[in-house]
Order: sequence, then structure tokens, then C-alpha cells
Amino acid sequence: MDKIFNSIEDVIADDHFLAWYFQDDMLKAKQWEEWLKANPMSEPLVHDSINWLNTYQLSEKEISSNQVEAAHHKLMAKLSEAPLVEMKPRKFRWLIPAAAAVFFIALAGFIFWNKSINKATLASSYGVINEFKLPDGSQVTLNANSKITLNKKWEAGTDREVWLQGEAFFKVQKTPMKNRFIVHANGMDIIVTGTQFNVVAREDESSVLLTEGSVTLKAPDGKEIKMKPGDFVKIENETTALQTVDQQRVLAWKESKLDFDNTPIYEVANIISRHYGTKVTVSTKEIGESTISGIMPNDNLNVLIQALEALGNYKITKANNEIIISGP
Repeated sequence: MDKIFNSIEDVIADDHFLAWYFQDDMLKAKQWEEWLKANPMSEPLVHDSINWLNTYQLSEKEISSNQVEAAHHKLMAKLSEAPLVEMKPRKFRWLIPAAAAVFFIALAGFIFWNKSINKATLASSYGVINEFKLPDGSQVTLNANSKITLNKKWEAGTDREVWLQGEAFFKVQKTPMKNRFIVHANGMDIIVTGTQFNVVAREDESSVLLTEGSVTLKAPDGKEIKMKPGDFVKIENETTALQTVDQQRVLAWKESKLDFDNTPIYEVANIISRHYGTKVTVSTKEIGESTISGIMPNDNLNVLIQALEALGNYKITKANNEIIISGP
């Protein structure tokens, strides 16, 4: 994808960004993630756009289908009144000067009303950890490059459901009617009433760590597991396994730290790429299979790189928006 963004308006009008934000076209969403990894300089603007959408959606009033249709007709009428002027700096881009302001307002409203009348999306961009309060008072902490989708209103007596992509820590509020709280993630269903737990739902990793209370985990293979505090379930290669882990190490991300324990550099590179949206390359197989241990800061990419170099076993260079890990 060849894209250039100069404003929030540019970002939220992009179909690939919207596909990623609303998770309604997985192919476009993946293409957007690949573009963002290749263009880390755009991360601050994208982060601002996500925050704008989060604020807009959570404060937005419900709108009837008649109002949506009226807004759409009004937008189309405005667009038909203004001439199209081709913009030379960008290929296949056009601006409508006479209707620019109304275009942005009406288009944004039309997109969001159509796509998400009853849904809200909360997200964290690359390199950022965010905390949110949900409609029932429950709290969720989203790791970088993560998001959840949920209904804007949770009615008494009905299940409270969220859909997770990435990593999140939940503190679930109990309700008088003991409504179930369900997290849908990578084919898993985590069912609780009131508890605290961590969930990872990424392309290459799925896991659940229960820190308080109890949950029922329904795995993609149909297996049902009753978890108790301290249990850690990992799903890998379609196999569900109950494992023993160090909770502090799993939850270190909440304090913007990485806790490594004989972790291969290949895995470290994947963590950095996933967290910061930056391409990371390991120069040789030998370097990739070497391991590191220790706690490192993870709230600043440059500081993290310096910490890795301080080990004395690696040389890290940056070139063309790529980080290269090689021998000293």
C-alpha cells in the first residue's frame, strides 16, 4: 500500500484503517498492520486517530436508521454540488474544496453509524498501554497493539461480552444478577462472573492466566477447563495445555517491563516488532538461538535497545525503519 497521511481526517477516512479498527475485513486489516510496521513515523498520528475514534464512539448517542439515511442523502447532495479537483502530489487522490468540512463531518458520522451503531472499540496503538473502564465498572488494561470490541450498553440480566485482539488484563466487576462476563479471543471463550485474569490472543500465541477468582475456559478444540487462581493455559498448534508459570513474568508488561528467562533472541525480536510496530531482523541463526535473562524497560524503544546492547553480546543498528540484531 502506498499511503501518505497528514491529518486525523486522512487516517479515519482510509478504508484499510477502518477495516483494522472495526475488524470487519481481515485482509485489509492485515494489510494495514503491515503498512504501519513499514511506516513507524506515522504511529503518533495513527494513535491520535484511534483516541479520536474511541472518544467519538463512547460519547456518541444512538441514532435511528432514518437519521443515518438522511445524513447519507445530505452528504451525497453536497458532494454533487462541488467540482472534483485532482491533487498532483498524491496518486489517485481527489479533494473537494467546496465541501471539505461537511464531507469530513458527514462521512465520519455515516461510517460510524453504519458500521457501529451499537458497538464500541477500545484500542492501544504501538508502544502504548491504555486503561479503560467498561460499562459495568469492570476495568481492562490493553497492552500495545491490542484492542477490544464490545456493545456500548450492557443490559441487566444479559451476558457482558467483549472480543479481544492482542493482550489484555481484566478486572471484572460482579453484578447483583451475576451476569456472565465473556471474553472471545482466538476461538477461546473465557467465562466469568467476577475475577481478574490476563488473556493473550495474537496470531502466534493464545493463553489465559487466572490471578483471582475462577473462570471456565472453552478452548477452540472443544475442551472445557475450570481454572483456579495461578492456573495458566496455553494453546499452541491446536493443543491446549495447563502449565506452571511465574505470574510476575507474564504480567510484567503492565508495568512497561519485559521479564526474560532464557528467552531466545528470535522471540525477543518478535516481541519488539509486535509492541512497537517496527521490523526487527536477526542477522544469523546462531544469534537468534542465543538466549537472554533479566528485566528490561519497555516504555521506550531506544532505551530498550540500549539495555540489550549493554549485555555486551549484541550489536543493534537501525537502517531504513528496520532494527538489525547482530553479534558484537
